[in-house]
Amino acid sequence: MFELLLKDGLVIDPSQGIHKRASVAIQGGKIVAVEEDSSRAAAEKVFNMEGKIVVPGLIDIHCHPGNGFSWLGVPVDEIGLNSGVTLLCDAGTSGSANFEALRSFIIGHTKTEMFCFLNLAGTGLIKMPEIWCEQNIDVESSKKVIEANTDIIKGVKIRAIEDLADGMGIRGIEIGKKLAKDVGLPLMMHLGETRRRIPNDKMDDFSRAAVSLLDKGDILSHYLTWEPGGMILKDGTVYPELEAAHNRGVVLDSCHGLNHFSFTVARRAISEGLIPTVISTDLSSIALPAVQSLPVVMSKFIAMGLTLDQVIEMTTINPAKALGEGKKRGSLRPGMSADITVMELTNGDYTFCDGTGGDVIHGEALLEPRMVFKAGEGMPAYSRYHIPPFYKQI
Repeated sequence: MFELLLKDGLVIDPSQGIHKRASVAIQGGKIVAVEEDSSRAAAEKVFNMEGKIVVPGLIDIHCHPGNGFSWLGVPVDEIGLNSGVTLLCDAGTSGSANFEALRSFIIGHTKTEMFCFLNLAGTGLIKMPEIWCEQNIDVESSKKVIEANTDIIKGVKIRAIEDLADGMGIRGIEIGKKLAKDVGLPLMMHLGETRRRIPNDKMDDFSRAAVSLLDKGDILSHYLTWEPGGMILKDGTVYPELEAAHNRGVVLDSCHGLNHFSFTVARRAISEGLIPTVISTDLSSIALPAVQSLPVVMSKFIAMGLTLDQVIEMTTINPAKALGEGKKRGSLRPGMSADITVMELTNGDYTFCDGTGGDVIHGEALLEPRMVFKAGEGMPAYSRYHIPPFYKQI
């Protein structure tokens, strides 16, 4: 007899090619079996999953959890388990000078599990701009912090911003890339400058050179921005450096946020076959009204034509692999921790906005979380979907 059975749901697990009505058995906080015939399974506690979608626990590879640590921070469990997300990855809020504070006061003090990308800038994103000269960087200190925290730190983060372009230029990206290579972790790079694009914008040249340095497994965040430094223009132009990066295995991170995502650019990317490797939120204190949660962002991509199986793959096994965790999470394989998200595909007329991208679309489906399980412990979850109060003005 099993401890727990999630009975007769639509089980979707892209890591195993599963898309079928089945039941998931849990024992000792781990997945024991995924079985089509639930009549053979007895359990101490049974949840009827009729009409629900049962998937591996969702992973948000790019966000800024940790309210109280920085002005960007949002409550960890609010955007984590409460929203159906079992793992959050902080995208460079801390650097080598303040990572220990993040670890001591935030990580491990919440129900939601957290990983981090360490910012190349020593103080992370506590004050922005964070990087423009070599005095902002301490490579040896960063290396020591990473090597002492390999259980949590999964990569190096750098923002390819205008201050860096005007200061150190491409050398700043090269330093970040070398650090990541030396510690055997991916480099996560932000694209896009929050200002109006001008003809022959210098940021485009900087981004094209920076993207050319990325290797297989590195992560290109905000690749769907329309801003200066973006690799896809609203007129349909796609810089060849982006296609080349995609072809050599660079992870394309949709990374919504408030300021760096455009429905127009996303549609053009999808039409060109440049679909996201991973879907993430870039949730922060300023982005909450537009982004809301990872399931809402997934729903936006369904509205733009991606399939249910695609968006689940982009939020389960794909981010797990990008974090070097593909053998530990992102799947419902027997022996895995029972990290599971239960959602319902609700039908209606849903209004979605892309933040300051300035566009609104309507979708017929919303992925609404109903429950989430962390190591077999269940709790309610919800999407926090709403029509953003500012969408008519953007």
